[in-house]
Amino acid sequence: MHSINANEEEKRKALARVMSQHGSKWSKFVLRMLGNQADAEDVVQEAAHRILTCGPPLPTEDQVRMYLSRAIFNLAIEAYKRRKLERKRRIPFIDGSRAATVESSPYLELEEREKQAEKKRLLSIMHRGLSTLPAKQYEALRIAYLEPGDSSIRDCSQNTGIPYSTLRHRTMTGLRGLRRFIHKAMRSARLVQLLN
Repeated sequence: MHSINANEEEKRKALARVMSQHGSKWSKFVLRMLGNQADAEDVVQEAAHRILTCGPPLPTEDQVRMYLSRAIFNLAIEAYKRRKLERKRRIPFIDGSRAATVESSPYLELEEREKQAEKKRLLSIMHRGLSTLPAKQYEALRIAYLEPGDSSIRDCSQNTGIPYSTLRHRTMTGLRGLRRFIHKAMRSARLVQLLN
């Protein structure tokens, strides 16, 4: 029992020495990756906590340093991927894009590029889905939703001469088909990302 406590105390001392030598460098690295000081500190503290609570026995200071740097790197990657996934979930389908401000940073520009790429990918899927629809359903969707103006289906039916019930049926059927196509494309894209 006494030797276990002695090993723990040695591990704590080695961790303190390694953190005093390399802690600021690791914090800066994680800060550049995540762009948030609080998150960077959390990652470094969590890695140190892992070493103290569930890490393997580390007899030398070099092993503590290597294990800690690997734990910090892995936790930083996990936090980055988690934040990226949260951003993807919050991206509206079509939003008003703004030009970058003078106070932009590489991280904001990277986020903006990711948003633009996601929007372009979704629009590409939607265009492919529209091209798979039968001609009359595509025409109904174009008349009711894709053409400029705030016309209702009833107004569109009066303007085009297509009976209201026919136009409404074609529009709803086309929307269902487009929705199915988009869901299938999104599922297959997620599967490809999981496999890569």
